[in-house]
Formats: sequence, structure tokens, C-alpha cells
Amino acid sequence: MVGFHRFDNRFIVTATLEMKTPLSIGSRPSFLPTGSDLPVIKTPEGMPFIPGSSLKGVVRAHTERLLRTLDALQQKWQGKRVWACDPLSERERCVVATCCTNCEDCRGSNCCDTCRRCKACMVKRHQRNGVLDDAKFTEELFFHSCTACRLFGSPWLASRVYFQDAMLINGDDLLRLTEVRDGVGIDRDLGSAKRGIKFDFEVVPTKAKFGIRIIAENMEDWEMGLFLLSLRAMEEGELPLGGKTTRGLGWCQLQGLKVERITSADLLSYLQGNSPSEADPQNFVRVFLQGLSQGG
Repeated sequence: MVGFHRFDNRFIVTATLEMKTPLSIGSRPSFLPTGSDLPVIKTPEGMPFIPGSSLKGVVRAHTERLLRTLDALQQKWQGKRVWACDPLSERERCVVATCCTNCEDCRGSNCCDTCRRCKACMVKRHQRNGVLDDAKFTEELFFHSCTACRLFGSPWLASRVYFQDAMLINGDDLLRLTEVRDGVGIDRDLGSAKRGIKFDFEVVPTKAKFGIRIIAENMEDWEMGLFLLSLRAMEEGELPLGGKTTRGLGWCQLQGLKVERITSADLLSYLQGNSPSEADPQNFVRVFLQGLSQGG
């Protein structure tokens, strides 16, 4: 298991995200007299950007769908279960906060000796004289967490994948940085526009390009392969971003994806300012796919 307590490796993923349809990444309502009802989020300088949290949410949700499908097909990676819990449900999380009410492993007052889904029980097991053995606790927590939580984090496990805000890189090439569109509320019974419910919203226009930069740390090759396989949907233009995607907004394509890798052996050279070595993304995807097999 790759740990958290030392530097083993770092992957730097860079690419360009080009909008094929306008993008709606909303901010708080504007209070300006001529402002939009739903403005696009912008930097203090007025440049639209895509928050890293929005990118991470879309990629994580897609990765979870892949993992749940693989788990339903009983696919394992070299005998290891690859799966995703439901992080929004306390009962369905891979690791719950407290036992008894949310953990079926609990069996009375001594359940902390056997419970394998409760964070509080893990903490209790790894305490000696009131001092927590953090290394052993983290190892058990990591072992019982699902594949998605190991990669993207959970309420008690740090993420190993970091998405930077994606900044607009071709603003000078665009006729305008944003556009305003009209919208109306729909009467669900009549299937037509509802009287008196009109609003407008701001979008970033088609052909806007954003610089993507993702940092992944202490990843095994097969985990990096799974992550890059998830990004492939965005490379194919099949993973929309932002709001109103069912209305045609937010469709984009990831272009020029590049992966650089720094290992512990390269760390000193990297810290001295030398460029990291480039890695072939397909090699990591191949490691993941070739390690899959149907388990019993």
C-alpha cells in the first residue's frame, strides 16, 4: 500500500479543455442593476474560470460509475475489489463515523474489537494510554475504504488527487468573455412556458479554452490507470461540465493530455528546478486493464 507519511511519487496531468457548447458555471446572484440573474463565476479581474471543485466532482462521479459497474461485473484488479460506496449516505459509506446505528457489524458492548466499518472503533483499537497510533489507524482506515474514497478522499481520508482551478487561456481570441441568455420557467402540467417566470443567465461562449492542471500523489500505477481511464470520457467529449447540461450546455473536450511523473529517486532533482520526465498515459491504462479479472 502506498502510504501518506512519505513522498513516493507525484503525477502532474496537464491538458486544455475546449468548450464545444457554452458553459454555465454559476456564481451567487448579481446585485448590480444590469447584472445577470445567474452570473458566471469570475476572478477578481473579471475572467471566467472553472473551479477545481467542479472538475473534481464531475470526474469523481464518473469514476464512481465505472467502479460500481466493474464491481457489479465482479471484476477485480489482481484479486483486489475495485468499488465505490455511496459517500452521501451515512449507512452506505465504506467507513461510517460511529457504529451501532449505522454499522451492521456491531454486536453489543465489545463490538469495537470486531467492527470493520466504524472510524470510532478503529480509533479505539489503535489507542494506547490515550495516544493514537496514527500510522496503524491510517493503514486500517485506508484498507477498509472503497477505491473511490482512497483516490478522491472522504470525511476522514485525505484525497490524493488535487484539481487546480482551470483558468481561461484564450480570452484574447474570443469575441466576448461571456454571453447572456434568456430562460423561462416551464409549467410541468402544460409543457409550456409559465407566465411571469423569466430569468437570464450568463455563459462562457463556445471555443473558450481552459488550462487544466491536476496533481496526483502517491498513486500506484494501476490507480493512475483507472484515473486516466476516467479522463478518457472527457477526451472523447462525453462528460459535460457545469449547469444546464441537459439543455445542451457544458459539453467540452479535453485535448493535449500530458502526464509527467516524479519518483522519490527524482525528488532532489525536481526540487532543484529540473523538469520531471514525461510518461505515456496509455501505459498506466494498460496496467489497470490487464490486471482486471473476474473474481469469485
